[in-house]
Amino acid sequence: MLTLKSVPSQAKIFSQLPVHSYIDPHIFEIEKKTIFANYPKYLGHRLMVPQHGNYQVLEALDKSAILLNNNGKINVMSNICRHRQALMFENKGSTSHIVCPLHRWTYGLDGKLEGAPYFKENPCLNLESFQTEVIHDLIFKQTHKPSEMNIKDAMEFKQISNLLNFDNYKLHSIKIDHYDFNWKTFIEVYLEDYHVWAFHPGLNNVVDCDNLIWEFKSFSSIQKVPFREKNHSQSSEIYDVWKSKINANSGDTKSEFGAIWLTVYPFFMVEWYPNVIVVSHLIPDDVDHCRNIIEFYYPEETILFDQDYIAAQQAAYNETAVEDKIICEKMHEGRRLLFKNKQEDMGPYHEPLEDGLKHFHQWYQTEMTPYL
Repeated sequence: MLTLKSVPSQAKIFSQLPVHSYIDPHIFEIEKKTIFANYPKYLGHRLMVPQHGNYQVLEALDKSAILLNNNGKINVMSNICRHRQALMFENKGSTSHIVCPLHRWTYGLDGKLEGAPYFKENPCLNLESFQTEVIHDLIFKQTHKPSEMNIKDAMEFKQISNLLNFDNYKLHSIKIDHYDFNWKTFIEVYLEDYHVWAFHPGLNNVVDCDNLIWEFKSFSSIQKVPFREKNHSQSSEIYDVWKSKINANSGDTKSEFGAIWLTVYPFFMVEWYPNVIVVSHLIPDDVDHCRNIIEFYYPEETILFDQDYIAAQQAAYNETAVEDKIICEKMHEGRRLLFKNKQEDMGPYHEPLEDGLKHFHQWYQTEMTPYL
């Protein structure tokens, strides 16, 4: 285990964010106008709508838009009728036309208004469509961003050069977690491995964070941790089940990695584990609340023939998610109390286990300083 004795002297340089940046609603409003508005927003994956006529309501846009397959072309268009502004679709499904349930206004899969009952002439009010950027079948809403905010470059790491391909994978399920803390707190916990040995006994028995590898770009980072071959002295029953299934599936072949975690700032993440890809993106709702939308992708063969593996993996993932939620709640409450008492406090970074956290803080300060 890494100890404080291994921390280089430069780790004692305090460059963390002030407490009020997590608590003050004014800071959140500045973030919305700067960071949130300028950086690409993840919407969904092509595998959400694999066939003609498939649609998926986008939680990322608060259900105001849908992802739609129109003869193989993936469109993102408004889910709000042009007549009386009603939401039209819920969840996901398949359709030949977009029909508003209120007055039966009917749109084609290209968003063009085809019918408006009892109107003598077509009002020609088509659905709004959104410009998107597609990278490895991951779909992002385009923004008026500077050229240096290249989302494709932010995702091109040597560690995952052969992993961004979702060939032979299918979407299994989507879940949404709701949190009562600031969005930055979630990203911070995601970007540091210092707590794994202390707070995630199950995860710590699958991944070996003592030998993690970092890689950084201007607004993204990646963590690769090896698979822990020998069992750790501490674990959890849930992770023991999943680890046994990983080993059974691997046979004599050693797992290439235990986990790889990609983060593209401000809040897009891709995770690779044996036989699963998890795509998630955080949505800040206000200074004290956020949502995480989590998509689980598995090889088609696993979905068809090994539901036990999926159940074991998702149970393990959820166990860690609950533990991370507890960590974030404790951090947010501590910062809230410091803010209430008009106090500040900052601790040192552990290197290398908190190198990602430091990188995120540096990026955030660079983005926000001109506006504060």
